[in-house]
Amino acid sequence: MDDAAASGTVDRFEALVRDYSRLVHSIVRRVGGGTAAQLGDDIEQRVFLEIWKQLSRERDIQYPSSYIYRAAVRETVRLLKQERRHRPAVEISDLHPAPIEESTSNPAELLGAKEASSQIAGALDELAPERRKAVEAHLSGFDVREIMRIHDWSYGRARNLVSRGMADLRQSLKERGVHV
Repeated sequence: MDDAAASGTVDRFEALVRDYSRLVHSIVRRVGGGTAAQLGDDIEQRVFLEIWKQLSRERDIQYPSSYIYRAAVRETVRLLKQERRHRPAVEISDLHPAPIEESTSNPAELLGAKEASSQIAGALDELAPERRKAVEAHLSGFDVREIMRIHDWSYGRARNLVSRGMADLRQSLKERGVHV
């Protein structure tokens, strides 16, 4: 590549970065949500590195907006998958609230609370594994979208597992004599 061509490539690249940086950040937020927003700069760097490689090979990008859109989506998905593989697994059991504290001086109330907690733990153990995971997350305060992301489930699957798991939990507790 001669100096004039190299200068033209640099100018074209700088124009693309200037014109499409906001588009890349927008796509990253839309495709990856809050998780990807933290990785936005890394994704942008990967997208523009790919564009630089194309331009340095003297390949013209005829439709830059659609090319950059596809590249941003692809790199967002790729980086999120990579992050999931390297991220330590979140154990919902680690996220449970602290055990019942002895905030009351009434031993009968304390005993009743501990018995109810024991009944709930037993009923949770009877649930199917995926329903148990969904219900534990729900009881720990996570909403369906967070549960979906934690377990890498679709929204519908997470919603159904929570709904059906909670119904199973209520039924099991009812059979144990615990009224909720």
